[in-house]
Amino acid sequence: MISIANTADREKAEPAVLLWTGRSGRRYPMTLVGEAGAPMAAERLYALEDNGVIGWAGTAEDLIVDHHSREKFRKLSGLGARLFSLAAPRDPLAMMTLVWDLEGSRRFADAA
Repeated sequence: MISIANTADREKAEPAVLLWTGRSGRRYPMTLVGEAGAPMAAERLYALEDNGVIGWAGTAEDLIVDHHSREKFRKLSGLGARLFSLAAPRDPLAMMTLVWDLEGSRRFADAA
């Protein structure tokens, strides 16, 4: 038998997954990482959400090599944006397309 306390602890430990709809209409399950200062992995794509809109999407490498991307990230981080992630495609064109599709997109609204 699982107690209510154990269930609550397990729910806290599991990362929140939210569904986002890209500009193309494609839906992406994104995992909430938390604050923008969280460690970033090379094989993940990240997105900063502020007021329900993704204002920045990219990789940890983008923050190192791209001044514009880093500036945008810092600005949104300062506003308290939430950081989400998903697996990054290996193909560079697929990565650029995914970033374009996510930036400016909103969270998927359930029809229910």
